[in-house]
Amino acid sequence: MILSRIIHHLKTQNWTAVAIEFVIVIAGVAVGFEVSASGERAAERAYEQDLLLRLHREIVNIEQGRERQQDRIQRDRDLLVSVRPALFLAEERDRLSSGECIALLESHLLDPAPDSLPALDELVATGRMESIRDEAIRSATSAFLQRRESTRAQTPMLLSGITNLPRAFPDLLYFSLTPDPEVPDGDGWNREAHCALEGMQADRQFRTLAAQNIAQYRQLLGYHYAYVGEALTELHQAIDVRLDIEHPAESGAEP
Repeated sequence: MILSRIIHHLKTQNWTAVAIEFVIVIAGVAVGFEVSASGERAAERAYEQDLLLRLHREIVNIEQGRERQQDRIQRDRDLLVSVRPALFLAEERDRLSSGECIALLESHLLDPAPDSLPALDELVATGRMESIRDEAIRSATSAFLQRRESTRAQTPMLLSGITNLPRAFPDLLYFSLTPDPEVPDGDGWNREAHCALEGMQADRQFRTLAAQNIAQYRQLLGYHYAYVGEALTELHQAIDVRLDIEHPAESGAEP
């Protein structure tokens, strides 16, 4: 309809009417572009909000898992460190405690810290990192991804340095079953750890491999947990600020 009016005005040489019609057309196109752009911006904001909410939930879950696993690893490492002087005859001992013996028996059960964030991985895979507009979050995300990539690259070396001590030295340390009606899982048996400290002290290869296992705990805690954990905490805090989330203080913490 507008086009037909413009043609009519051109034929009648009504230049004022032609100009008015052109202004109306241009204004309509401009308004259309603005409405479309506004809709796209709203969609991007909604996507970013949903992404950050998902990412926040994943971070909370993974931090809880990392904390539980780190507590176990730190406990086992403390026990292993207490064993080291006895193994190398720097301390006079005739036996290891049950906890120390179990820690040696299970010193090969060392897994890297959980570090997967599906929402963030989806963002990287789809090339939509620009969807995060908050500079603090973008910076923290970059730091986390770089540190995670670095530790993942080190994981094969970490695991290759671990020795299954009871498999390699079955005469020096092993588990046995003893009757125990109070055992939590209710099968009526409990495992008992056996460690021949004198034999361990006399076996140079055992001492070397045990010390190497202990060293890998330090590597895991200091690199896979602390190094990556710092970046994860910074990312968590940046998202909390952006989403205006406040976490309740831990029990016993000072106000």
